[in-house]
Amino acid sequence: MKVPFVRTFDQHEYIMSNIMKRIEDIIRADSFILGPVVEKFEAKFAQMMGVKHAVGVASGTDAILLSLRLLDLQPDDQVIFPVFGRVAIPMAVLRVGAAPIFVDVDPLSGLLDLAKLEGAINQNTRVIIATHLYGKALNMNGLMELARKHNIAVIEDCAQAAGGQFHGRSLGAFGISGCFSFNPQSNLGGIGEGGMVITDVDEYAERLRKFRDHGRLDERYFDEIGYNSHMNAIQAAVLNLKLEELDESNAERIENARFYNRQFSELNAVLPEAPDNNAHVFNTYTIQVAQRDAMEIYLKEKKIGCGIYYPIPLHLQPCFDYLGYKEGDFPQAEQLAKRVISLPVFPGLKRQEINYVAQTVKEFLNG
Repeated sequence: MKVPFVRTFDQHEYIMSNIMKRIEDIIRADSFILGPVVEKFEAKFAQMMGVKHAVGVASGTDAILLSLRLLDLQPDDQVIFPVFGRVAIPMAVLRVGAAPIFVDVDPLSGLLDLAKLEGAINQNTRVIIATHLYGKALNMNGLMELARKHNIAVIEDCAQAAGGQFHGRSLGAFGISGCFSFNPQSNLGGIGEGGMVITDVDEYAERLRKFRDHGRLDERYFDEIGYNSHMNAIQAAVLNLKLEELDESNAERIENARFYNRQFSELNAVLPEAPDNNAHVFNTYTIQVAQRDAMEIYLKEKKIGCGIYYPIPLHLQPCFDYLGYKEGDFPQAEQLAKRVISLPVFPGLKRQEINYVAQTVKEFLNG
């Protein structure tokens, strides 16, 4: 049997006729960039997230970049974020001219360690980027209390957590902005790239719309330096269809994760919690094992797709050598990078497929 790590066709097959009809409508309307289809999706997304504004952009990376631009950061201003995660975060910080500050993570969840975070705060700290890694909600009560105490802005990285919640409130709705990715592998995935920024601040929403359109003020004038970061209408049309099924597809991911947890409960592995109330929406089902590299080889030999998020902590990536970090600076992240492996958890995973994955993992770990 062959089980892919991700199979997006399952999520599109049953709405394929609707997708094709929406694309035809867009072509006939000759309206491909921004426009009414994007505006409809933005309004629907904002309503679902419980915020005033949603601004569609070209990617999840751009969502972070444009959110940072809102704060008019200077070279001495510091932006703190977890050292275990997507390379897009420090690259966005550097692109706006601020100083990236890595912080170690919790050894079990991989989420930002709030105690270590507070130790990294100083008079130059302007922003904390809170990543909801793998779809698991960070403790937002603790984080927001810390941010208010030190008068620091919070930007939420929800690239892997669309539809996730913390104590009944949508992830992305806590900070000055929430940043989402619609990469095809995301919980809410398009048929290409796309992103969204949500916010409750009217001024921020207005500036975000300028930033995504080269800083455009009106038909003639540009009053800020901006970017070409438009959401296109085809992505918005597909995402609008899939948004209606987000809760259902997340519920399927959670049920798949709970099945794995039951199957693996006696194994020598660190398993993710699968709490109620969408506190973890399982963009990936990620476990920790001692012989990760050998397990990856074994699964691939058995034709089972898997992923490693992330094999190298950010401070050890060659592009950041000049920042002066070294091996041993962030031991929790370095240990996680050697132990994490993600298994298929996507909606549409068939019962015989998930059984095969579970049995194969148990065979390997039981030796």
